[in-house]
Amino acid sequence: MNPNVAERTPRVLFVCAGNTCRSVLAEYLGRQMFGEEVVFESAGINPQPATDAANALHTLNKNFGIDASGHTPRNVRELDLNQYLIIVLDKSAVEIVEALGPRSSKVKLWNIRDPWGGDLTEYDHASLEIKKKFVRLKAS
Repeated sequence: MNPNVAERTPRVLFVCAGNTCRSVLAEYLGRQMFGEEVVFESAGINPQPATDAANALHTLNKNFGIDASGHTPRNVRELDLNQYLIIVLDKSAVEIVEALGPRSSKVKLWNIRDPWGGDLTEYDHASLEIKKKFVRLKAS
């Protein structure tokens, strides 16, 4: 890819609590739908061990044919947030993310119910809600 094009490629960061459920689903669904048009990444307020992402990884593979087995949870506090449009997936995390310094105009909310602790149908539901948001974005 041309370096000048890479500089102009929009960057989106999905943020949830642990970077093991919703933000993982959103990152990889976004990559599948938009390819190289947009750079998608994810992070968590309090990242959890990678093993905690097993249900999200299973859901991505089973429902969408996506292999996200290389996912490693990251801490949102370790990133330069000004380089991203940030989509927070939980209303309670918006204030935390905004307190870390990005302009509030760069922080958006997709309020997706957290499947953590639920069965795989909760992950299916969350992934479909996220997919619907991407379908609407792609259509606009």
